[in-house]
Amino acid sequence: MITRIPNYFHDFRCLAGACPDTCCGQWEIVVDEAAKARYLAVEGPLGEQIEKALTVIDGEDCMALIDGKCPLLTEDGLCPIVTQLGEDFLSTTCHTHPRFTEIYGGLQETMLSISCPEAARLLLEQEAPLHFVTEIDTVLPEPDDLDADQFDMLLAARQTAFALVQDRSRPLSDRLALLLCFAGRLQNNMEALQICEALCRRYEDRSYQDKQLCRVRRKRRHGSMIRTRQLLTAMEHLTKDFPTALKDLECTDLTPYALQLEQLTVYFLFRWWLKAACNDRLWQQVAATVVSVLTISGLCKPIGSLTEAARLYSKEVEHSQENMTLLRNAMELPMFSLGELLKLLEVHHAV
Repeated sequence: MITRIPNYFHDFRCLAGACPDTCCGQWEIVVDEAAKARYLAVEGPLGEQIEKALTVIDGEDCMALIDGKCPLLTEDGLCPIVTQLGEDFLSTTCHTHPRFTEIYGGLQETMLSISCPEAARLLLEQEAPLHFVTEIDTVLPEPDDLDADQFDMLLAARQTAFALVQDRSRPLSDRLALLLCFAGRLQNNMEALQICEALCRRYEDRSYQDKQLCRVRRKRRHGSMIRTRQLLTAMEHLTKDFPTALKDLECTDLTPYALQLEQLTVYFLFRWWLKAACNDRLWQQVAATVVSVLTISGLCKPIGSLTEAARLYSKEVEHSQENMTLLRNAMELPMFSLGELLKLLEVHHAV
């Protein structure tokens, strides 16, 4: 199995009791069957505490939250299962968080969720362009029904997308505009692999990029985040902070946070781009990426910082399957078409 991870992956260390926003709260903590069996076999006071904490929510075994936190947490914010039994004793949910993993046959890609304060810090404090490293182990690939040729094309196209986004000689708004144009053209030619390969070559050429930016310049003005605000407000919410902040969501100048927003764009593309290999909806993934980045930028002022805006957005959207489905499905609507999203990337400079 080939595993691809961000370059800072092995630098991650859980902050445990020092974490300013513990992952052991706000959402129900699902307990898989194997972990439940281990938990119920624990004897003594801890075993009694675990058994009392276990409950069933929507047909799934979970830890019942008390005052918004896992009832097992000690006063110093530590998990007694870890301190007394070891990290390997944890349920899959607790053991793997904040890692997101996607498997495409013989390729496994793992990212650290920015809902975690330490994961967000590692991503957003990194000044060098985000890149990914590959590791190989002896685990056999999982069977899949992916179209190998299309998958290879999508992998190559994602590298082109990364290059577009990480070209710091251009304003970030230009880079995002090129990303949207590239994704739109690819989506329209998903069944024609040779055309897609030619598009990759074209969008790697700077003179062609310049022509595309000139072509769409007049479309890039008079944008409004009102549709995005309505979409996100309609989602289910973990806290009152998110819908409250959304009331002040507006288009913002991307320049002050260009570096961090670039890292976030690559983060989302890494997580979502290859899902098109399963559903052929590349536009959904890329449009959702740009909408997410623009939303996080727009939430900086009402929330107080870009890092906190990114973390809250991730918690509220990325960690809810219902919210992710709503976000992606909305990207198929006319209000989130290429033309409408380009309006959000208003030009304040010469092209």
